[in-house]
Amino acid sequence: MKPLLSEESLQLVKKGNCIDFLRYFFILWIFVSHFWDLNDLQVTFTVPGLAGIRRVFFIISGFLIFYTYIRRPGLKDYISKRARRILPPYFAVIILCAAFGFIVSDLSFQQYFTSTSVYKYLIANLTFMNFLQPTLPGVFETNPIEAVNGALWTMKIEVLFYISVPIVFFLLKHFNKLWVIVGVLLFSVGYELLFTYLYEQSGNEIYALIRKQAGSQFVYFYSGALILLYFDKFMKHLKILFPISFAIFLLSNTNFFFNLIEPLAFSVVILGISYSLKFLNFMRKYDNISYGVYLYHFPIIQLFIYYGIAEWNIYVAFIASLLVTLMVSALSWKLLEKPVIDKRWFIHRPVQTVNKQV
Repeated sequence: MKPLLSEESLQLVKKGNCIDFLRYFFILWIFVSHFWDLNDLQVTFTVPGLAGIRRVFFIISGFLIFYTYIRRPGLKDYISKRARRILPPYFAVIILCAAFGFIVSDLSFQQYFTSTSVYKYLIANLTFMNFLQPTLPGVFETNPIEAVNGALWTMKIEVLFYISVPIVFFLLKHFNKLWVIVGVLLFSVGYELLFTYLYEQSGNEIYALIRKQAGSQFVYFYSGALILLYFDKFMKHLKILFPISFAIFLLSNTNFFFNLIEPLAFSVVILGISYSLKFLNFMRKYDNISYGVYLYHFPIIQLFIYYGIAEWNIYVAFIASLLVTLMVSALSWKLLEKPVIDKRWFIHRPVQTVNKQV
């Protein structure tokens, strides 16, 4: 059976790229946007939309996750690695917020821990159903936005992406790979159009909520995967594809057809930049804490708002909350994430005696 990736593609993917740099760049963008929104800042200009920034991570994830699964398609190993990568810090931030929320709650210690909302928060968020209970009792009620960690809603989408990978991989191995990916993309576009239509016809917000879930985001994840599957051709024709895709991306709101193919055009732009600006690949030699920044930044910003630091001096609050987020994320990586990834927790390593011969 013909391999999904050509030898040329395998070699090209391994070459220098600035994906880690882009992760930090866009995670900082998300931080700025959330800081903006959570403080309810009234200004004459706006921070560019979060929706597009999140899709950058969906594209990169589709490209990288599919690459790792193609290289090592074992289901058990795949599940283990994905679980060890995403779950420990995700569970940690939820449990920590629930455990120490009483400190900033308007309720007493007893009232807080006897409130069913605390346990609803834990159950809903630990099962990726964040929208069911985004708040804790008495916590951040004086803030412009009460949600404890509004950034977590995308995690269920990411998990569904991961679940889909072995299924789509199986289809790719047994059917024409182009038609399989095109089928997934058409399903995602159809999902988006259907729930957009239902929302516009009924005005029911539930359709708007469903519309932005995983079904409509698959088009970005699998656009990244599509580029991977034809990476040799992508790199060969990048000088032509990039300006065309960039123009389509900029004009996507002016034309229905451009809007339909915008996810693929955006993917070409992001991955094209990743493999063109190789001088920015210096970030690859450092530990990547961008995932931790995404998980921890929201409640940290909320704390700075709650204690009035943002009201006292918005610039001090921004710098301080960013520094604290980076520090917490670095500690999380060193003390929790990396040990779990490396399987260094709860493993007894017998001491070996080495006899030195003189």
